[in-house]
Amino acid sequence: MSVVLEAIETKKRGGTLAEETVRAVVAGFTEGSVPDYQMSALLMAIFIRGMTYEETLALTRAMAQSGEAYAFPDCVDKHSTGGVGDKVSLTSLPIVAACGAPVAKLSGRGLGTTGGTIDKLESIPGLSVTLSEERLRQQVEEVGLAIVEAGDLAPADKAIYALRDTTGTVDSLPLIGSSIVSKKAATGAGHLLYDVKRGSGAFMKTPDEARGLARLLVRLSESMNIRASALITNMDTPLGAAVGNALEVRESVRFLKGDPVPEDLAHEACLVAAKLLELRGEKAPLDAVEKALSSGAAYEKLERFVRAQGAGPDALESLPISGTVREIPAPRDGYVTGFAALGVGRAALALGAGRTKKTDEIDPAAGVELLAKPGDRVEAGDPVARLHGEREVDQAGRLILQAIEIGDEPPAPAPAILDDL
Repeated sequence: MSVVLEAIETKKRGGTLAEETVRAVVAGFTEGSVPDYQMSALLMAIFIRGMTYEETLALTRAMAQSGEAYAFPDCVDKHSTGGVGDKVSLTSLPIVAACGAPVAKLSGRGLGTTGGTIDKLESIPGLSVTLSEERLRQQVEEVGLAIVEAGDLAPADKAIYALRDTTGTVDSLPLIGSSIVSKKAATGAGHLLYDVKRGSGAFMKTPDEARGLARLLVRLSESMNIRASALITNMDTPLGAAVGNALEVRESVRFLKGDPVPEDLAHEACLVAAKLLELRGEKAPLDAVEKALSSGAAYEKLERFVRAQGAGPDALESLPISGTVREIPAPRDGYVTGFAALGVGRAALALGAGRTKKTDEIDPAAGVELLAKPGDRVEAGDPVARLHGEREVDQAGRLILQAIEIGDEPPAPAPAILDDL
């Protein structure tokens, strides 16, 4: 009996896979000797039966070591599980780099309601997200900040995730955890913060689900010799006001320049930056963050970073702007009691800010600006959102009106940070 058939038999009966079995199956699937239908059967058995921590760690190691890997032991990195308006990498990492903590981040493109960090960066004219390893190391040393496309790191994870996506086995905690940590381990940063989103606009819907994933990510990372911690953050409402690639870059620039931005964004960006500095042993991380922002050093670091990756000197002031903009009026008087992140994200997707499949082309100027946040008082007819883009504008407008909730009393404040692990 082949090793993959033995693995299927073991898992479907609730048994435990040995590390050498996991390694052999992952290697066989990556090389092509294990066919899709057998790997699909094993993934479904894992989905139903689960995995022990030791099995999950073995899978994480096998996927992390399935291709080339980098080593940046002095660098920091962060990973978000994804959310609507999530621009924390763009806002927090320049702060961290300005405080003297080097950042080497390998990131990906988005699939869903909005673009990923790479899509946001590519909305900056001239910026390249493709660097050789030699050039990446040079930029980390000279600038202190580099964010590039992940490329072929952890190829086994890429192949297995594509299969999970088509076989209904995505939402398995061991498979999610091993997928995330294998890619981050291959990236090689020695200090890592996980931002696990919880809420209507996130993959994890409940606090318990988010905490379970966060604890697993930290434990796996520590077992892979990465110093790690995690935050549970709220994603019932979009983060900040901007949802869309160039719009989010513009809002990030405003924050780093010291211009007013929504408090939830400012608070979360500063806390994430402070947590990353804390992981590297900074004794007064919040003071360091405040100094980097107030002195202008964080914005200067962003400028140096974008120029180093090919953008012109005026690129951050020359972001793409949509030729079609429409404001959505409030349907009634009252207080905004909710603005569902999922609905806003779907509106941004309709306008062209995201992808429903990997081959879709993103409109970098498309997206949604929220002109009101929960707690704000509005009058009927006041603009509550601004739509940017030419695709499916009417549908996007309907989705915004479905997403906003207006009541007679102001809501209780909702914290942006739900837990710190």
